[in-house]
Amino acid sequence: MERPDDLCAEVVDHLPVGVFALDADDVVRVWNRRAALLTGWSAQRVLGTRLTDAPLDGPTISRVVDELRAGRPFTGRFPALDAAGPTLYFRAVPAAGPGAAVVGVLQDVVDSRAGDEAFALLDALWESAPVGLAYFDTALRYRRVNGAVLDIDGGTADQRLGQTLEEVHGAVGATIADGLRAVLADGRARPSVPIRGRLWHGAGPPQEWRMSLYPVHAPDGELTGCGVVIVDVTAAERDRRELARVAAQRELALNRYQSLVEATSAAVWVREADGSAQRDAPALRAITGQSVLQMRGWGFLDAVHPDHRDASRTAWTRAVAADPAVVFSHVHRLRTAAGDHRWFRTRAAPVRSEGGVVQWVGTETDIDDAVRARDRLDLLARATLALGTATEPDGELAALADVLVPEFADVCRVYLVDPQRPGARGVTGRRALSRTAPGLPEPPAADPRFLFDARHPVTRCVRDATPVLDEVAASATGPEVEAWAAGAGAHSVLVAPVLSGGVVVAALLFLGAGDRPRYTADDLALVAEIGTRASAAVEKATEYQQSRQVAVALQSAMLTEPPEVPGLEIRARYLPAAANLAVGGDWFDAFGLPGGDLAVGVGDVEGHDLPAAATMGQLRSMLRALADGAHPPSVAVAALDRVATRLAVTRFTTLVHGHVARRPDGGAVFRWSNAGHPQPVLVPAGGEPGFLSGDVGTVLGVAPDAPRGDSEVALPPGATLLLYTDGLVERRRDPDDRAGTELLALVRAHAHRPLGEFCDHLVRDTAADTDDDIVVLAVRVS
Repeated sequence: MERPDDLCAEVVDHLPVGVFALDADDVVRVWNRRAALLTGWSAQRVLGTRLTDAPLDGPTISRVVDELRAGRPFTGRFPALDAAGPTLYFRAVPAAGPGAAVVGVLQDVVDSRAGDEAFALLDALWESAPVGLAYFDTALRYRRVNGAVLDIDGGTADQRLGQTLEEVHGAVGATIADGLRAVLADGRARPSVPIRGRLWHGAGPPQEWRMSLYPVHAPDGELTGCGVVIVDVTAAERDRRELARVAAQRELALNRYQSLVEATSAAVWVREADGSAQRDAPALRAITGQSVLQMRGWGFLDAVHPDHRDASRTAWTRAVAADPAVVFSHVHRLRTAAGDHRWFRTRAAPVRSEGGVVQWVGTETDIDDAVRARDRLDLLARATLALGTATEPDGELAALADVLVPEFADVCRVYLVDPQRPGARGVTGRRALSRTAPGLPEPPAADPRFLFDARHPVTRCVRDATPVLDEVAASATGPEVEAWAAGAGAHSVLVAPVLSGGVVVAALLFLGAGDRPRYTADDLALVAEIGTRASAAVEKATEYQQSRQVAVALQSAMLTEPPEVPGLEIRARYLPAAANLAVGGDWFDAFGLPGGDLAVGVGDVEGHDLPAAATMGQLRSMLRALADGAHPPSVAVAALDRVATRLAVTRFTTLVHGHVARRPDGGAVFRWSNAGHPQPVLVPAGGEPGFLSGDVGTVLGVAPDAPRGDSEVALPPGATLLLYTDGLVERRRDPDDRAGTELLALVRAHAHRPLGEFCDHLVRDTAADTDDDIVVLAVRVS
């Protein structure tokens, strides 16, 4: 439904006479269609202009303005456009409505009844106006009211005429009367005065009105009374207050939301349904340094690191296209306003309506510290693993450098430090290795030997045995290095000490360049830990090298080459489980006995370490001392069991010990004693291989006084005897007990080969998978 003032304006616009109104500044505020038709000037051209500027007769208009400013009505005639145009009838009086000082009419003088009809029409307008109109004399008694007043307040015209406002409306009437008395006192209008209360003797419903109070003058200028324009705004004010309440709640919610946004580290943004940015995001721009124009559309992706940009665009467009749309989360690096790159997590939630997603609300949260902390832990774990893969100090540090470049540094150098001389200000040594990240130019070549002065970060690190964080300039050692650092964008350097025996033996130097974030105190703590672990690894590797030297010496002393025996070919192979130590608990032996027989044997001591190798050496040496060609092998094995048990040498040991005796017919006889060991294999010349059957006694160290037995088998010419340890056949899973069968198949496949190749294939092609020591001893009769 249209508002009353809108209806009134529509009525005025359709009147058959020209109607106009001026405000207190003589500015035209009303100019209806008829006025435009009579004068030839449209409302758009006249409204807002002063009457004296109107395209009418100048002297006449000036006289009209003078009369109206004096508060007197004016009636007259004047040409509308030019001398040939129509003559207009003009009448203006002080205004009877809010916001206007003067109202008037225009009519062609050809109509002799123009004035009467015009004012008759104005009278009709008074009566039919949709707003309340009332006129009071100077005693503030009702003299005239229109129908709208009765509709607003109730009652009749007769119940009002001649009555004062107090008599008709009580307390509210007294309030209105006070306003009218002020108008009578100074002659100034009071537009749009708010009034609240109950009219009609105070018995009406609670209402609210906007009343415009204005003076009414006679033609001679005498003040004759007051006019009131009344608009009922009860419903409108109620709606306004409700809207104000809702607006206040919304403002409070917005303030809370803004406070929440300002309190969080996340930058909040809003994007369109298609994922593009059309709204400004000041918080995000404060991070990236982009302008509004640079950010709009898909420009916000330009702030993503080039390495992540395509992945971020793909992830975002997929999230926008998802059906149904889901919460989007993605991690990438953003270029900040400072020019560096930091890790951020993007999270966005779709805002839906009945038609689907209408926009996205998201955040960018700085997670750089958390990501870098996680990466440091991961890097530390991988560095620790790398340090455990090598067995030499130089190898440990090289493996470490391979892990840290380019993950943590663009350049890594390891400097091996000379022992410090008392009073020396600088540090000397040799550069052991250097690693440079792909894409970065290689640093200038330098002498393998180095000499750093007292200010160099390496010198400070070695002197104080503490890690150092510094600018790259502090580590430059000449113009070429300075030029390289500038071209590569090198910016910060870290140095960590590596200690052995409490003395700094090496320094690890890490250099950052390009868009890699500058090293921080957290990175300094990381390299301190890496240095500590590298120190432990170097200590361990040094100990290992010492152990290896002992082991190699032990192996060389005990696992001697088999002797040369006429009519017999002897070959042996040894593969320890601890390959780096090159020795373990298994052994073989072959040596000549008094009388010309050959003593052979294999043994297996529990364990794969240096103590196992030491036990093996003791047992092997004692067996050599106890073996006697005048007695069967079981005598020596029984004596070894008793002595080793009494001396607590053995832990858990199996062995096969036997004698090979030549026969006059060219063959040989093998006589042996078995202490819990796998049975030997015999391969006749051109025949099928098979396990030898015979007595199997207990392992050494369990029952030293138990009797031992001997077994014997003939070795015809061309036959091959195979002794071995269980590492050749054992498998982790063998539910069908096929290990023995597969060993015989392997022996069969290679028995025709020369004896050395035969042994090599057995060790190389075995199906065993327990990573146990492997010993093979083969004897072939010529």
